[in-house]
Amino acid sequence: MKTKLRNIFKYIWRTVFFSIKVLLAFSIVTAIAATIIIKTSGDPEFSLNLPKENIVNDITGLNPIHVNKVIKPTTTQEIIAAITESSGPISIGGGRFSMGGQTAYEDSLHIDMRDFDEVINLDVESKRITVQPGITWREVQQAIDPKNLSVRIMQTYANFTVGGSLSVNVHGRYIGEGPLIKSVEGIKIILASGEEITANRNENSEIFYAAIGGYGGIGVITEATLNLADNVKIERKTKKIKSKDYPEYFKNNIRNNKNVVFHNGDLYPPEYEEVMDVSWYKTEKDVTEKDRLIKEGEEYSWGPKTVEFVADYDIGKSIRKNIIDPLYYSIDRVVWRNWEASYDVAELEPDSRSEYTYVLREYFVPVQNFSKFVPKMKKIFNDNNVNIINVSIRHAHAAPENYLSWARDEVFAFVVYFRQGTDDTSKEAVKKWSKEMIDAAIESGGTYYLPYQIFASSQQFNKAYPNADKFFEVKKKVDPDYRFRNVLWKHHYPSTEQKIVQKKLRLKDYYRNENQSILTVPEWYLVFNPLEYATFLKKGNNPSDFPFMKSINEYWTLYDRAVAINKNYGIENTEYMTMLKVIGISTTVEYMYKALYENTLGRFTRWTANGQDTPEDKIIADAQAAYSDLIFDEAWYKFGFSKWIKKIWGDTSFFGKNFIRKTERKMFFTLEFGFKTVYAKLIGFGAQTAFEQSDGFVHLTASYNESELGDLPDNVTVRLDDGQDHILSIPRWGDFTKTLPVVLDQGAKITDISGNRNIVLSFTRSIEDEHEYNTALKLFESAFVSDGKRVRDVVMVRVDRLNDLLQEVSQENITLEHIYDF
Repeated sequence: MKTKLRNIFKYIWRTVFFSIKVLLAFSIVTAIAATIIIKTSGDPEFSLNLPKENIVNDITGLNPIHVNKVIKPTTTQEIIAAITESSGPISIGGGRFSMGGQTAYEDSLHIDMRDFDEVINLDVESKRITVQPGITWREVQQAIDPKNLSVRIMQTYANFTVGGSLSVNVHGRYIGEGPLIKSVEGIKIILASGEEITANRNENSEIFYAAIGGYGGIGVITEATLNLADNVKIERKTKKIKSKDYPEYFKNNIRNNKNVVFHNGDLYPPEYEEVMDVSWYKTEKDVTEKDRLIKEGEEYSWGPKTVEFVADYDIGKSIRKNIIDPLYYSIDRVVWRNWEASYDVAELEPDSRSEYTYVLREYFVPVQNFSKFVPKMKKIFNDNNVNIINVSIRHAHAAPENYLSWARDEVFAFVVYFRQGTDDTSKEAVKKWSKEMIDAAIESGGTYYLPYQIFASSQQFNKAYPNADKFFEVKKKVDPDYRFRNVLWKHHYPSTEQKIVQKKLRLKDYYRNENQSILTVPEWYLVFNPLEYATFLKKGNNPSDFPFMKSINEYWTLYDRAVAINKNYGIENTEYMTMLKVIGISTTVEYMYKALYENTLGRFTRWTANGQDTPEDKIIADAQAAYSDLIFDEAWYKFGFSKWIKKIWGDTSFFGKNFIRKTERKMFFTLEFGFKTVYAKLIGFGAQTAFEQSDGFVHLTASYNESELGDLPDNVTVRLDDGQDHILSIPRWGDFTKTLPVVLDQGAKITDISGNRNIVLSFTRSIEDEHEYNTALKLFESAFVSDGKRVRDVVMVRVDRLNDLLQEVSQENITLEHIYDF
């Protein structure tokens, strides 16, 4: 008995082991074959540079904004002429270190001030300098250092322009100081009327208090007079203390210490329980750095690599706190004040910002509420898994005079440096915790800083900046036509536009990246190709003659081309790229085996049936047609594969004419759709659990008079009706292509779709009907693999010219195939 059982187990084990070996061999062969096919498919040499547009972005790379025109003035007269000889919105930019579009506005006249950069006057005796706003702080330092003078107040890095710093009212690490406005004697500014005026605390004071910290909303600053300080030697001293003890420690040791020039406290994540006091004291010791300013053009590698290491690994944060920082600060350092104030942002700049980017955020909390705020901050960051690299604590004395003051009380500033992904999911995650942090700052009696990503609601903005109404009163007075704009004021300036923007922000998935439109082209090919296959079968063609291998090549060709065009946007979108690769590989494997099967056993059984369709062939054709119909509007895994298996067995006889072909078709179809039944359930479950579900709409902004507009289709939802301006929602996928042309034909004019100005479409035509597109850019052609007489044109068009394009092709023998949403 034992011997029999042993033999049975041995037989089972051998069978299992043999099956595993066969499965492994099959998998290896499949992987090798698929790899060879993919490597020899596609169009890897394709490249296409999109036409250069006037795009203004910031250092994060997250906010590309298309402006109508860019000018770089060098004289006051040029600025005045640009304002008075134009109409429409004007935006003003400097170093572009703000991180939420504060320097630009869609289709505006953009005034790039970086060439407006002269020193107008340097009064050494009075320690005063007058400069044009495009000058950088580094250039100011180069002018004043030979006179042994130093900037009184500025931010840590010297790359910023003076005008940009004035517009956000920066602060630094200076003890006994506060916002930049404390060191400003006066400014000159050009208003929307074209008049240049002087503004200071005594003359045009309301304009002075509105323009400084006014984010370019009042006018173009053309001159600024700043107080300076003496350049002195300073020595670095550090001490690690508990964060709960920091406020008292600061009060007793730093706040009133006349010898401390710079101070910041590094609050270490993720525990936020320890602070490294990094202070610089006046000294008479010999300098350890001979240069009076940090050398320009330094090659920085250590800093960016350290930041990347801290961001990449949880243990990196611990290593930084316990090893890197102690070693770094163990070195004695005595430098000139100007040296310590001349840092270059390049010391933190990563190699690429396509997949990840590094971003700042800042919160100001009254000094007495330090211990109330820190636990809230810790909880929000840790609950949301925010990749915090550093939190630097600064101090500022109260300076409530300007209308958008962030220092109405004496405050601690929490400067947060973090890393985030550039994909939409990451942006939404940052938006969530950013709003929570704003609430935490407000609850602690403080505020948040405005130069960063703009996620705050208008309610949060008004709570954090209760004197904003004074700012808006001045703006309405000196800029009655609302000409000076940027994305910040687009969100918060009380206007019709602001109402629309707030509605957009409340709509789920309103904003989507423009590059997503081109990246959906290869994905949609896996909709068009099944339709082509179904059409091929419905015509009675032999399934074995369908060019499966050409279909594989066409998918990877479209993939290569979409990826090449996507490079124009500088956004990697790794998550979506991975998805395209996964579906491409699975399609390659499926089509590879279908091609092999159909050209062997499938071709043989077709021969036994004299090349004729059996009832099973017709059901298979119907099933493929039903599948191709569904996937225009639904996810593929929602198709009822099992229903069609039942149909092919229930609606056809088992025996009969062409028995071999009938049986083979039943078995082949059952195997294919049976596998897809199981696979679809797995994918459907995974999609529901792993991804947040979309609301199923594409949102857009359109202008029209209701009295002049025809009836909108029933599936269009009006989300906002504000006179001429409307926000509309149209179902995604196939419905979008069917519905949008109807909306346009009724008389609506599209302003943006998903926040974008360009969109991709495809048209089908006879290969003989070549067409030169006048209102769109042709990106490339795509082949119909089973019909060499037809071709697909893939084009890009501005959304405001979409109706013009549709009218253009309506005169030709061209058919709209699809509008690729985002």
